[in-house]
Amino acid sequence: NLARHIFNLRQVLGDTPDGRKYIETIPKRGYRFVAAVHEDQEPAAAHPAVPQTSEPAPPAVPAPLVQKRNFWLWPITLSVLAAAGILIGRHFWPPRNAPPQKAMLAVLPFVNFSGDAHEDYFADGLTEEMIAQLGQLQPAQLGVIARTSTVRYKGTKETAAQIARELGVGYLLEGSVRRGGDRVRVTAQLIQGAEQTHLWAETYERPLTDVLSIQREIAEKITHSLSIQLLSAATSVSANPHLNLESYDRYLLGLHALGEGTRESETRAIQYFQEAIAKDPKDARLYAALAGAYDAVTPYYSPPAEVMPKAKQAALRAVELDPNLASAHVRLGYVRLFFDWDWSAAELEYRRALEINPSLPEAQLGYANYLGTLGRFDEALSRVQQAYLLDPLALESREEALWIYYFSGRMPETVEQARKTIELEPAASLPYAILAMAYAQMGQRAETLGAAENAVRLADRPSVMATTAAALARIGQKHEAKQLLSKALEQAKERYVCRFLVADAYVELGDTEKALESLEQGFLERST
Repeated sequence: NLARHIFNLRQVLGDTPDGRKYIETIPKRGYRFVAAVHEDQEPAAAHPAVPQTSEPAPPAVPAPLVQKRNFWLWPITLSVLAAAGILIGRHFWPPRNAPPQKAMLAVLPFVNFSGDAHEDYFADGLTEEMIAQLGQLQPAQLGVIARTSTVRYKGTKETAAQIARELGVGYLLEGSVRRGGDRVRVTAQLIQGAEQTHLWAETYERPLTDVLSIQREIAEKITHSLSIQLLSAATSVSANPHLNLESYDRYLLGLHALGEGTRESETRAIQYFQEAIAKDPKDARLYAALAGAYDAVTPYYSPPAEVMPKAKQAALRAVELDPNLASAHVRLGYVRLFFDWDWSAAELEYRRALEINPSLPEAQLGYANYLGTLGRFDEALSRVQQAYLLDPLALESREEALWIYYFSGRMPETVEQARKTIELEPAASLPYAILAMAYAQMGQRAETLGAAENAVRLADRPSVMATTAAALARIGQKHEAKQLLSKALEQAKERYVCRFLVADAYVELGDTEKALESLEQGFLERST
């Protein structure tokens, strides 16, 4: 409709809501062109058209990642600006052969209309499934925000325009679901964020066994509305998905439990996924989800040597059943990187995942992990930036950037990134611990003590304590560092601690023998 075309034009022209430079909205009447127009003194044919792109501006993210890499852009930028000044008339109407713009979409949490709070897991699972399906339909033209950033809008009173602005998207999908007996009713509507215009709305009432078909139809409706051409069947969502209802129900329960993020819930998630597999052993998604649940418990609760072989088995089976499932390659990449220590195999898996679905933030972060491990820090930060765009409110990508800045020796950037991360997540302990380490490296004693105090106050796992102990030891607070490290090792009897971080603390304490012992133990445990 007209509103959508106006929105697309504004995206192309870079027209922002707080300062319209080209098209002004006249309430209840229409639109008015307000830009200054100058006659083009030279024939338009003498100048090739400049292709336009209109990806929505990314949300505010911590500190510019790699500023030095921008210097080479200046000559190109000046040339483009000069061409744009000459071709202002043609600037308004991109040529037919211009590359298609990439729309950004956020799937808001589907509302549970069943009247039973215990059915929330079904609505949440449907939301996550829609994100997964949409993300791999046409990645070059449609980017989809991850659930970890959209889940906080569950039950929100914020307007569509506010949410779209905060997430950096042009479109929102919202809906509701009601399940009763063997029937399901799903309502979905696509909204243009800036103008808060409803592009379409549809209600689907079908047998519960058709729920996957409903998801596919919604996805196809969205791509049609946004004039996006679907990929071939080889990489798109299966046209004839089978559905074992009992298995699917356990799968959604597992996703819901995994999202709670506690030791108990992650243990439940593993059980749910195992039960789902028992009922439908040919569904690749179930094995990928199980591998992801095993990966989730490894850094916090269980030694990798105990859990990662199970994750590896599940990931291999997922890839075997569906080579075009991006999440399966992400899970296998994680195993190759952090358990097998097979760098080349890890890169192959992450690159394949990104080829299938570049809208998957865990694929971007996994590849960033790989690049950072090999010391390719600038490339790693570029991947983290992509994860920001896809999951702008997630803590994980910000913490990943923190580690990359720290290990690349960029302490001022580490401090700036840590402060912005703390502003977003003031209850997170790891950013304070890394902030303390950065201050200690810079010789700022008072600042180190302040950050360490907050890290200890919020510490929720022994690895954070070990990291903070290293910072304290570095500024000469060795008694306090030893006490904190002892506490971390005591907790390690019940919760996993990264032995490499323990070794780092011993190095700062000057205890070489214990540092070597910790490194040896970390090698045997396959510490991550």
